[in-house]
Amino acid sequence: MVATYIEASDGDWADVRAERMRRQRLVGEPFATPPDVVDLLGAVQAQEYVDAGWALAQRSAGEVTAADVGALVGSGELLRTHVLRPTWHFVRPADARWMLELTGPRVIRTMGSAWRATGLDDPAELTNVLDAVADALADGDHLTRKDLAERLEQRGVDTAKRISFITLRAELERVVISGAPQGKQQTFAAFDDRVPASAPLDHDEAVARLAGRYLLGHGPATPHDLSWWGGITVGDARRGFEACGAASFEREGLTYWGVGGFDSQARSTSGGDGLGSHLLPPYDEYLISYKNRQVVDASEDFVREPMEGIFFWGLATDDGRVVGGWKWPRPKRKADPVVLTLTMLVPTPADLRERFAHQADRFSRYLGQPVELTLEEPA
Repeated sequence: MVATYIEASDGDWADVRAERMRRQRLVGEPFATPPDVVDLLGAVQAQEYVDAGWALAQRSAGEVTAADVGALVGSGELLRTHVLRPTWHFVRPADARWMLELTGPRVIRTMGSAWRATGLDDPAELTNVLDAVADALADGDHLTRKDLAERLEQRGVDTAKRISFITLRAELERVVISGAPQGKQQTFAAFDDRVPASAPLDHDEAVARLAGRYLLGHGPATPHDLSWWGGITVGDARRGFEACGAASFEREGLTYWGVGGFDSQARSTSGGDGLGSHLLPPYDEYLISYKNRQVVDASEDFVREPMEGIFFWGLATDDGRVVGGWKWPRPKRKADPVVLTLTMLVPTPADLRERFAHQADRFSRYLGQPVELTLEEPA
């Protein structure tokens, strides 16, 4: 599945932006800790590991660092695995099992060509491989992908050019999940060692739970948004909204759903910078968790055309609307500063530059490295 960015339509989206940012705690009172962020949002996309930690830090109280997030993954308070869609997410241990039971089979079906290309479509071969993976981790070890591949080879499993698909399938089949990092290397551990046992949910109950969690942390949203985010059908998403007690309202020809007292008739009075300015990481939940992105569109104010692929960069938002993109190539040495290049699509007055400089300073504290901000203004 590919989320689409659509052209803006006339309409007042200020109240929807404000409510989403409030629910995600990008404004207002922050979450107490990063695990609290993941608890309420249900899952947080973590394709880029360090950047995903920055998403948690921005929503948490205090000065959360990348090292803090790594410690939480190490202790198992946060888990990182393929769930919802064929990409990594942070999830809480209590949610990993039922979410994978719900979404894993659908992800497996959508990746049929990958399994055929790697021989993992053959039931006997798949059973042999998964049994070998379970055996390799049976003593409680946390292994890097390289170390796991070596143990599988010792057990007669060919890992050449397919170890990443083996670990992915093992995650989806609930055989492995993230272990404690070894330096900068991520590891795999036995699923049952890190995830508590729980009674299975039937399909409808799991869909209703997923829908309710999604709206609590992301609403208001449409069934198509939940279908994209959660890897379920649009019909299931709609039934999930109904089952969790959500209320619907119409906006610009679409049906949105919300929970917890959102007033669809209210209008934001926040003003031009009432929702603040943020440097959101690539794949941040504020953007990636919705198939329809018109709520955050600021193209009517763009002075330059967006660069190709900008919506896969880190995104700069002001008052909840996308006004630029940013990148930060990893420095080769720890002592070298991070050069953060912010490319603006709109004019940047002094007060807006100051707010983004403040965000860059906060990012520096998160990384534990100096950050040099370069701001590229539109011509």
